[in-house]
Amino acid sequence: MLQFVDFISTQMLFLVIFAIVGVAIADDPSCYLSSANGNSGQCAHVDTCPYSFYVSGKCPSYGNDVKCCYNCHLGGCSISGGGSTGGTGSGGYGNIMAVDTTGASSQTASQDGIGYDGVGASNQLASNDLSRLNSYKSQIFNAANAKNMDAAVIAAIISRESRAGAALAADGTGDHGNGYGLMQVDIRYHSVEGGPYSTTHIKQGTQILIDTINCVKRRHPDWTAEMALKGGLSGYNAGCGNVQTYAGMDVGTTGDDYGNDVAARAQWLKGQGF
Repeated sequence: MLQFVDFISTQMLFLVIFAIVGVAIADDPSCYLSSANGNSGQCAHVDTCPYSFYVSGKCPSYGNDVKCCYNCHLGGCSISGGGSTGGTGSGGYGNIMAVDTTGASSQTASQDGIGYDGVGASNQLASNDLSRLNSYKSQIFNAANAKNMDAAVIAAIISRESRAGAALAADGTGDHGNGYGLMQVDIRYHSVEGGPYSTTHIKQGTQILIDTINCVKRRHPDWTAEMALKGGLSGYNAGCGNVQTYAGMDVGTTGDDYGNDVAARAQWLKGQGF
């Protein structure tokens, strides 16, 4: 009789442990039913949970196997129309949606025969690149997640630099052979990494942007994160040293509008799944 009771107790203990583990390994409802800017979340494996894509800590974690709940900006969250959708996550370098911008110059707009300048022109330029940008979406999101950078900002740079690949030669170069890949890493100053359309390349370009933002922060410690972000965008084209004043940061950049144009494109791309 005692052996039978022990057997029952052992079985009950096993069932309790199994039930606990079963609950733990499933996506917690507080993640996938939560709302982050109108989007449900998903559990994701990451090293830590510092990113602004973060929604909650409800996903189970075991030792170094960290799982966090992120909103759809990380990618992979389905909506009724299909595909993935973005939120307002901005990474660790300021909120691009809070950056003031005057948009593209008439010179930049003329690339696509657009007869006006400003934010509307930037939006149209980004729209013309959207189908190509979508084909590199997984690489962009992977780089964004790895570098804690807003995916829309990365996509906007790719739109401006290479027209999402359309302006590149067959070997993936542009700017008379000086620029490499989607983000046009300058081969005169950097040893290129990865293929021209790869996540590795996009991560390198993103790190160059981050280094430029940090340089702007050091030179202008009184600037807000959003001001430094815009300055970093401008400096990505003309160098950190060109960012001397906030109002005049784009003077000397290609088209005299680089930071403003990229910021406007990024803001538009926010609503397009980036």
